[in-house]
Amino acid sequence: MFRSGIKNATNYLNKYGKNNKSIRGLIHGAFVDSALTNMKMGLSLNYNQQMSSHYAKLNMGLEELKTANQLKLMGTEGRIAGQLIGKQGSEQRKGIRETGAQQRLGYQTLGQQNRLTIGAQGAQDRLNIAATGVEQRAGIRETGAQQRLAIGAQGAQTRLNIGAQGAQDRLTIGAQGAQTRLNIGAQGLQDRLLVGAQGAQTRLNIGAQGRETRRNIGAQGAQDRLNIAATGRENRASLVTAGQQERLNIKGRGIEDRALARTQGSEQRAGIREAGSEERKNIGKRYQEERNMRADARGAIRSLGARFFG
Repeated sequence: MFRSGIKNATNYLNKYGKNNKSIRGLIHGAFVDSALTNMKMGLSLNYNQQMSSHYAKLNMGLEELKTANQLKLMGTEGRIAGQLIGKQGSEQRKGIRETGAQQRLGYQTLGQQNRLTIGAQGAQDRLNIAATGVEQRAGIRETGAQQRLAIGAQGAQTRLNIGAQGAQDRLTIGAQGAQTRLNIGAQGLQDRLLVGAQGAQTRLNIGAQGRETRRNIGAQGAQDRLNIAATGRENRASLVTAGQQERLNIKGRGIEDRALARTQGSEQRAGIREAGSEERKNIGKRYQEERNMRADARGAIRSLGARFFG
């Protein structure tokens, strides 16, 4: 349009301004005014371009400084958050370790008390069994002694009765013999009968004495066998009781050892699980913080680009 205007003005000057001084002055003034206007516009455009460039550089510097400050602030916040999370996890792990230690001490104390109780109960049981055995053996010995005394007294009384009966028989035989001897002539048959009676009585006396002796021997042997049997039973009962108590003690120790091993294994597994859970939480938290930091950085860069180009 500027060139078209210049061309039209030139054509107008060539057509009508050859003999007209006013038209030539008018066209000449228009050209001069146009040149001055172009000069002013060029200067103004250069000024505006320089000022815009300067303003853009200043704005870019301010935005870069703001972005750098925001990145530093986000990094500092992330480090502080990571340190807080690490401190919190460390305190939680310390609490878990302390809790596990206290629980293990409680289990150990409980196991020790249980083992002491089992040992004391076993000792009391063994003392009771031993005392019972002593009393039973004393009772058996006392019963045997009483039985032997009764058998001895009965034998003595029997022997006294036999002796008295024999004495009476002998006195009777003597009296009869005296009468027989006084009547020897008349009592020949009585004398023979008396001799037979005396022989029979003697044999009866000998048989009674032998039977009593055999009875005494049998009673003594039976009592000895009873005493030996009672002693054997008591010894076997003591051995059985001792073996049962030893097996119970071994069983109690085995149960306590297995319970302690299970408790220790459970506590170790719980500690491992808690440590793994805490580590996974820390890893997840750090990953989340890194993602948030990257998202904040991308948002800041997009905001800076939008302000710069918009």
